[in-house]
Amino acid sequence: MMKLLRAQSRGPGSGAMRSRGQAMILGVVTLLVLALVVFITINVTVSVQQKIRLQNYADAKAFSLAVAEARALNHFAYTNRAIASAYVGMANVHAYMSEAAMLVDLKLSAAGVMSQIAAQERSLCYCCCSPFGCAPCCFTHCIHSFEASINAVGLTIDWISGRMGQRIRQLDQPAQQLMRALDAHVTLLSGSQTAVRVGMTSTLMSGSLGSLKDDNMAKASSVTKDEDMVNAFNVAQWNKIFYTNTQLKRRIMAETVNASRQDFAWNRKGSPAIQAVLFPQLNQLVRASLWMGPQGNWLVSQVPDTGFMAGGRTGATDGNFPGQTGGMVFMARDSAASSTQGQSMSSYDWGTLNGQWRHGAGMGPLPAMGPMGPGELVSGQSARHRADLGMLDFFNRPHSGSQHSSPQMRMERFTEFNIGTSAPFNQPAVFAAVTTDARVNEYGIRGPYEVAKNGTGTVRIKNTGSQDAVLTLTNNEPMHAFSKAQVYYHRIGDWSDYPNLFNPYWRAKLHPLTAQDLASLTSVDSDAAVVVGGARAVPNSGGKGVNVQ
Repeated sequence: MMKLLRAQSRGPGSGAMRSRGQAMILGVVTLLVLALVVFITINVTVSVQQKIRLQNYADAKAFSLAVAEARALNHFAYTNRAIASAYVGMANVHAYMSEAAMLVDLKLSAAGVMSQIAAQERSLCYCCCSPFGCAPCCFTHCIHSFEASINAVGLTIDWISGRMGQRIRQLDQPAQQLMRALDAHVTLLSGSQTAVRVGMTSTLMSGSLGSLKDDNMAKASSVTKDEDMVNAFNVAQWNKIFYTNTQLKRRIMAETVNASRQDFAWNRKGSPAIQAVLFPQLNQLVRASLWMGPQGNWLVSQVPDTGFMAGGRTGATDGNFPGQTGGMVFMARDSAASSTQGQSMSSYDWGTLNGQWRHGAGMGPLPAMGPMGPGELVSGQSARHRADLGMLDFFNRPHSGSQHSSPQMRMERFTEFNIGTSAPFNQPAVFAAVTTDARVNEYGIRGPYEVAKNGTGTVRIKNTGSQDAVLTLTNNEPMHAFSKAQVYYHRIGDWSDYPNLFNPYWRAKLHPLTAQDLASLTSVDSDAAVVVGGARAVPNSGGKGVNVQ
């Protein structure tokens, strides 16, 4: 009876009881899929956010390094101008000192002029006299002739005494001290350029710019890395923009100095007006210690520049001006821009002393040998400081003993841009390649989707068939970003001005990549090349490159 009752109870409802719990299995699977979708969504969100941060950091790094390079190049431009100004200052010192050297024979030339005036006054005296006597006015000319002769003797005695040479020698030591101070100034400026260049090289090599990485990547900066190979590539780009040819640099600076000279230092342009400024007491300088009559009117004049001849020149040379042979400068010309190495700073002066006294006038050469032995000052190579070829130095010499061989000019002490022949004309580019772990957010925390024991976002299910089932919830490979910035020269209003390091118009910008950049990067950083190549495959990216920002 009991067996019958159990059989009846299992009969009609036994199938329904066995089908219970199937919906739960489907629900668990569905929840698992939803969980995976949520994990993947979180992963995509974090990855995209970190990709944006990483690319911003790459752009910021490339642009910041380019700005630092542009500022360094502008520093070179400012200091190059200061160096050129120092050499122009040396040229002005030489111009004034050779003018002074020209005056060592002032007394001797004035004595010659007074002798001419004495002869003129004597002729006036004789022409008015007769066997019956001289007219009163003629007798006055005889007295004037005697006075002029006395003045000539007094001037000759003063010249022999060497007083004028002594006064000029008093200027020699201060002039040399000024030259050495200007040379030391050039050395310091050149040293600052070297320090800036080395500092910029160190910055490019390290790829570190203060807190830039932390500012952009926050706490994910600990897993963000700068590519060292690209840093080395930036250093190579930076170093190749500078000239290393010493002779060429000397010529460039010599050309710059000669082009920047003042007109008076160049060829004594405006000499009559300048002479009045240089020698405001010329009348008193001419007056001898033994003197009779008025001071008279005296003027130093120099031949203006005629292209092949000038009463004075100053400039960067290699010892002599073209056409200057021995001591003769009668046919001397200015240095050609393409020929001088700037190993010397040269200056010469010669002219005439014009005098008017009483009823007579005359002129005499300055120095006594005129263009055959001008007043000279040459520093550096072939150094000399003399007048009259040094033949009359026994009484009046312009130098205090030194021949001005120091300082040497060394005009290569500056930084010059090695311009290229085609675009971008060797203007430097700066690249930035960085990598990070995209699974780490800005708080430095890995996401909850990393469910595997090995700390990755890959789930592996074994014993599911011939192969293990693998489900990747996150990108386990490092994330890459790449950027390029261009340092370029732009003088507003003058596009024809070529890149140089004498004008401070260097700027920086993010710049599109070119096929040449991609070829260079392939040999330096294959990962960066892959990133750039992928970016270039974006539709409408343009034939010349794409800015991967």
